[in-house]
Amino acid sequence: MTAKDQKNPVYILAGAGTGGHLYPAIAIGEMILQLQPQSKICFIGTKKGLETRVVPAAGHELILISVRGFSRKNVFANVIVLGRLLVSLVQCMRILHKIKPAAVIGSGGYVSGPMLFMAVLLGYPTLIQEQNSYPGMTTRWLAKWVDRVHISFAESAAFFKRQDNLVLTGNPVRSFQNVTDKHAARSVFNLQPDKLTMLVFGGSQGALAVNKAVIACLERIMQETDLQVIWGTGKTAYPLVADAIAPWKNRIYAAEYIHNMDMAYAASDFAVCRSGAITLAELAVCGIPSLLIPYPFAAAGHQEKNARAFAKIGAAQMILEAELNRDALFGRIVELYRDPQKRETMRKAALGAAFPEATEKIVKSVFEIANKGTK
Repeated sequence: MTAKDQKNPVYILAGAGTGGHLYPAIAIGEMILQLQPQSKICFIGTKKGLETRVVPAAGHELILISVRGFSRKNVFANVIVLGRLLVSLVQCMRILHKIKPAAVIGSGGYVSGPMLFMAVLLGYPTLIQEQNSYPGMTTRWLAKWVDRVHISFAESAAFFKRQDNLVLTGNPVRSFQNVTDKHAARSVFNLQPDKLTMLVFGGSQGALAVNKAVIACLERIMQETDLQVIWGTGKTAYPLVADAIAPWKNRIYAAEYIHNMDMAYAASDFAVCRSGAITLAELAVCGIPSLLIPYPFAAAGHQEKNARAFAKIGAAQMILEAELNRDALFGRIVELYRDPQKRETMRKAALGAAFPEATEKIVKSVFEIANKGTK
């Protein structure tokens, strides 16, 4: 059966755990609904992932499975993980038999593994969207069997034995570019409409090192500039940040998690953040100059590679975490604050690195494999 034969085709999206895997899936799912309103989407996740909050809040269906990621520190814990994986494979088989999806889309992470594997085994159309220049283990393992693999960096192709199913499209992002009014966006965060605004965040999990570095130079920033700050702290660091910002609450908005990132990007003149692939895709589409602090323990050092690539084209500046200190960070922030021409040059460079049509291209690819039907 093909998607054309189904009155209301259902698409399964498997990619969760962190924002880097979840938000591409959400972007793809929402574009599916935009281009094919009669369709339905269903997300697969686990009860410990970010998806338990974000997916229902966005009004989408979420089905939980038992899979967990493998531990690199505790080998014995992986016995339990293997047991959960086997249970998850059975769960995924049942989900597929019940839903009979038009296609299954994986956006990485351990959640996508069992669902894509069972979909391939049962003959359903399958597609992987890979965010990073160095493909994840799940992507590398499944790529030889799925119908399409959409990559975001040209250099990623070298890591795949099979080449005929690779498509370069860039990373899908949520519809941020539709929000352009800075003054209105700043009012959402109770900030002054006409003051320069800095966005600080560390991804969906937060970034303790980034938070601490900003706290260390916060008093000087507040005293020597009139900057406003929108600050996504992450759950762990929120109490620490809340104490630090107490004297300047009228100039700083802080939250564990910023749900309306479209407004946060629109309100901001530049950002201080990590350099995950999806973060950079969002910064590019929105034209946000950035000061990037790569997460030093990312697989294959991909965050540093991402940051260097962005810095090379002039869209960002980079500080390695090993070189991060109060004076260095303060100096870079003040430089961006005081130099509107530099910000404008970086803004244009960021926009030049964007793939604004990535989401639509991926979804049209989904429709193509879905219309070919089960194998």
